[in-house]
Amino acid sequence: MNRQETMEILKCDCGCSMLVVEKTVWGDGDIDYNISIQDSRYDHNYTTIWGKLKSSMKVLFGKPVYYSDVYIDKPLVFKNFVEKLSRLCEDIQE
Repeated sequence: MNRQETMEILKCDCGCSMLVVEKTVWGDGDIDYNISIQDSRYDHNYTTIWGKLKSSMKVLFGKPVYYSDVYIDKPLVFKNFVEKLSRLCEDIQE
């Protein structure tokens, strides 16, 4: 099936992770969005067996598990990103 993909990326100030918003417009007119936080570092200790067990126990007991975050301390950078996201939604009809 024919598709067109667009994405906007906002990197963390330290460069260790990024917020990615992907938009896919399918040939039949359907639109899908995929929002992810992509982590490029492995220093959270989640890759060891002990780290994975600790995360599993948190999930089991309903606690949040934070794998990554995107920290932006420049308001103008964030405002520009929000404007780019708004442009991704321009063709949506209510």
